[in-house]
Amino acid sequence: MSAPRPELSTSLFAPLLRGLYRWTGAARRWRLARPLLALALRLEGGPCRSATARRLMREHHGVDVGAHSYGEALFDPARAPRGIAVGRYVSVGPGVRFVLRNHPVDGVSTHPYFYDPRLGFVAEDPLPPATLTVGPDAWIGAGATVLPGCSRIGAGAVVAAGAVVTRDVEDFTVVAGVPARPLRTRFPRAMAARVLASRWWERAPEELAREAAAMRERIDPRAVHPVLPAPTGEAA
Repeated sequence: MSAPRPELSTSLFAPLLRGLYRWTGAARRWRLARPLLALALRLEGGPCRSATARRLMREHHGVDVGAHSYGEALFDPARAPRGIAVGRYVSVGPGVRFVLRNHPVDGVSTHPYFYDPRLGFVAEDPLPPATLTVGPDAWIGAGATVLPGCSRIGAGAVVAAGAVVTRDVEDFTVVAGVPARPLRTRFPRAMAARVLASRWWERAPEELAREAAAMRERIDPRAVHPVLPAPTGEAA
């Protein structure tokens, strides 16, 4: 019996890419980081599969991208600041921007010269760290902006194109607008609990592909689903 295919791909050139990243100081020079990350993605099957691009983002930029998640912002240090953790199977549209911290407004100046050590005038960043967690299978639409005030986008949540997110988004909630507000939930409460309990996103796509139709079609809450736990009869 053959071994299962690894979920992520690693190129034979991965050690060279990692060495170049360190040697050139790409972590501090985005003009170098971007082409090296793009090369890793190209060599390793794209953003859904590249192990090296994920390792570079995690080790040098403090951004953790789960397997099978994709989106240009996830592999661009200029748009994915340190402190982001993205779950598996997350979809991020073009033009998405993550902003984890505001400029300080209580001092004499708001300018980053006085708090960003990358600009060469201060030795350390005095601002408190910020984090953002994006749950598995979330979808962030094109041109959306996630601002400070939002520390979590839940599992299966949907952020509409162009939305400006200023607060947390609950699991399976669809938000839109400026600022983003909830429009609806994708599932009734009992069905949402079944999807969460299934933890289907921990499975490889090759395994889930056998149930591709069931993964994309509308769920009947009364029916047995090949990926989800059996319904319990609980009212929605």
